[in-house]
Amino acid sequence: MKNYDSIKGLINKDALQKSIDANQDGYGGACVNVAINVMKHLDSFEGEFNIGYNPDMTTPHGIICKCDDQGGITGFMAGAARNIVAQCHVLGWKFYLADVLNEYNIERDEGIEKSIKNVVDANLVNYEEAKTYTNGLIQRFKSK
Repeated sequence: MKNYDSIKGLINKDALQKSIDANQDGYGGACVNVAINVMKHLDSFEGEFNIGYNPDMTTPHGIICKCDDQGGITGFMAGAARNIVAQCHVLGWKFYLADVLNEYNIERDEGIEKSIKNVVDANLVNYEEAKTYTNGLIQRFKSK
């Protein structure tokens, strides 16, 4: 049994338990373990998420790398962990958007809109809040 009772920002315990139950093997279990570690880390995260990569600890990539205690997960596994975090943690939708946006897709409106649609369709946030947050992410990235 995975220990997730200490996650303060957990907003969807049922979804997390469903992920745990569906991922009892080493591969899927590693994704869930990293997601739980990320959510525990996010409980004490201060500041804003940013678009970018490790070792920047304000980026989802940096946070996932730090929280990977599984011996090095793949990019696909990191995406699975990110999706669990998005569904289950109060900061998950912001974490998701900061992870899926990158220097290659922030100039393409259709990619941005698809990312926003994903969090809105999952009932994680409303469109206006997601759009405003995304615009801020992009603006911070461009000002670096």
